[in-house]
Amino acid sequence: MKRTFFFLVFSLFFQSSLSAKQIDKIALVVNDTSFTLSQLKRIQDSINVRRNVSPLVFDKTQFELSEIAEKLINRQIIRAKLTEIGYSIGDDYVEDQIKGNEKKLGVNRQALLQFLNQQGFNFDEYFETIREAIEYSIFIQRVISPIVSITDQEVKNSYFKQNSKNARMNFKYGLIDYAINKDMSAGQKFLAAIKDYKKSNIIAEDFKDYSATNLDALTEEDISAELNSVLKETDEGAITKPIMIGGKLHVFYVAKKDLVESSEYLKEKEKIRNQLFEKAVVQETKDWLVRERNKHFIKNNL
Repeated sequence: MKRTFFFLVFSLFFQSSLSAKQIDKIALVVNDTSFTLSQLKRIQDSINVRRNVSPLVFDKTQFELSEIAEKLINRQIIRAKLTEIGYSIGDDYVEDQIKGNEKKLGVNRQALLQFLNQQGFNFDEYFETIREAIEYSIFIQRVISPIVSITDQEVKNSYFKQNSKNARMNFKYGLIDYAINKDMSAGQKFLAAIKDYKKSNIIAEDFKDYSATNLDALTEEDISAELNSVLKETDEGAITKPIMIGGKLHVFYVAKKDLVESSEYLKEKEKIRNQLFEKAVVQETKDWLVRERNKHFIKNNL
């Protein structure tokens, strides 16, 4: 009876131990740092509070375990890069940041601990999430931002797309006017012939009598309403649809299409630039992390 009881207790203990080992198996290794499955699940279960502490890192309300693993991989790659360029975020730096947050919010440490406890979050987790937020911010400032630039033309193009139906937008054009003494029935063939000519420098026999005129720095005041309408719907580097002007068939190659900087545009310019910059930073961060992965040992056991 005693042997049976001993065997039963041992069996239950063994199964419990085995179950714990399965839960705490090594789920991820990045360089010399390993993460258990229970650590990943803990992060997954506490996303809401982590998102409040570090919204740039935890930018969604829910993550799959595979996404948590990617976050941890990125964290270690970023941390290694910061160490390489001389930015190692030590405990004292993090503690100073936390004290600054407490002062800003008008709370003491005891109140902070009580709040974290109510959220099901402990101070060590909060401390490391603050460290991660600091590292990510410095990484964006020192590594990513210097390699991202937004040109004035990109800002103008974005403004144009957002306000394409705005009749108050004015453009300055650089055009090549291709004209021929034919009617609109030849329009599509003439357009195709000019497109081929732009590629091969050879004009179709039926259109060899065309003329080409450079028109620089034209404003909307210099052109007819009909041509203005055609040009507005044509991108820079493209050719307009055929149009009849003065009894001749014309197509226009739009060499330049610059938005005249109206007061409305100037009001929106920096806002648009910042929006484009933020999008570019997000994309460049993704691309940078992909490139850097090959420099690190990563083993994902999920």
